[in-house]
Order: sequence, then structure tokens, then C-alpha cells
Amino acid sequence: MGLALAALLAGAVGCTGGSGDAGKTSGSATAGTKGAQAAAAGKACANGTYTWINIEKPTRLLGVSDVETLGKGGGTLKNKVRRLATVQIAVQAGTGAPAAKEILTSLGRKIGEIDSDGDYVGAFTEVGGKGPELNDGSTAPEASGRFVQYAAVRVVEADFRYTCPGGKAAIGHAESWTVPITGVLECGESTGNATAREAARLSCGADSVAAKAS
Repeated sequence: MGLALAALLAGAVGCTGGSGDAGKTSGSATAGTKGAQAAAAGKACANGTYTWINIEKPTRLLGVSDVETLGKGGGTLKNKVRRLATVQIAVQAGTGAPAAKEILTSLGRKIGEIDSDGDYVGAFTEVGGKGPELNDGSTAPEASGRFVQYAAVRVVEADFRYTCPGGKAAIGHAESWTVPITGVLECGESTGNATAREAARLSCGADSVAAKAS
């Protein structure tokens, strides 16, 4: 999230009144009016429009296994992939924004992950989700070498503005994921895959052939 958006979100939380007698109000009628105004301000309008900017789709490494050596003819890899990171499916938004699931649905439609028509049921809008489970299935290379298994995910995050028909707007930031990724690398073979090179640096070592850009 950009610094400018973070500052705007912080400012949207609230503001303080002035000091001294001029900043003081009293009376139940005044308090009731303020409460009604606050409730109205916090409710999202209907039929607003979304504007999405700063859409990014980085690949995030979620886990790697320890190096496993196989002899001639290969064999089955048995080391499990250990988790390094997660994905936080979440929305940060200022006052007046719609519900988080609605915001994520709009983002999904923007990037083509969700169809424009019909209801969507799936992981993309599951607020609080941590991304895909790590694949514990065994892989069986047919060659000898020093192998590492890894798991990653394609993340999507973006900033948005939700504008009401009357012009009032709320801003925020949303993050989810789209594609789970799994792979196997051999420490002595170069790779053009940046995610695989990151996994190789962690398990094979920074000086390994697989960890260096080809």
C-alpha cells in the first residue's frame, strides 16, 4: 500500500474537536444527532462505483523443503515442504466503504478472476483466509541429483476508491490470491524461474547453480 493511501486511511478513522469551551457541546439532543450522523456516515451507499489502481500480481514463495539427494534412476522425494509465509485475504478501508467481501468481488471481476454475472463462491473472497494449503504429495524425479520442492502463490493486491452517486467516496486496499504454484528444482541446474531461484537460495545455498540467474 502506498504511503499516501496509508495516510488517508489513518485520517479517515476520525478527528478531534477543538480545545476550550468553544469545542464543548452538551445535551442529549445534540448527542443523539451526532450518533445518527456517525451511523449514516459509516454506512456504505448503494450503487457506488469502484475505481481500481496500483494493481499488482506478485508471486510469493510460501514454503520449501530441505535438500534431498537421489541416486541413479531417481526416486520419490519424502521431505515435506515447510511453510515460510502465508497470504492474508483482507481489506483495509476508510469509513463508508462496502463490506470486505463485496470489495474483493469487485477486485476479482476487475482482474477477470470472477465472472461479471452471477454469485461467486470461492477462496478469492474468503476474508481472513491464509492462502492455499501446502501440497504434501510426493514427487518422483527420474534422475539423480539434489532436489528441493517448493510452493508459491500468485497474489493480487490493489488500491481502490468507492464513489457514491452523490460524490462521497471511500478509499482502501485489498489483497487476495489467484493461482497456487508447486515445483521441484535440482540444485545443480540453472533455472529461469525467479521463484525457483529464491527457493534454491534458501535450501541449496546462495552459491548453488540453481540460485543464480541464468
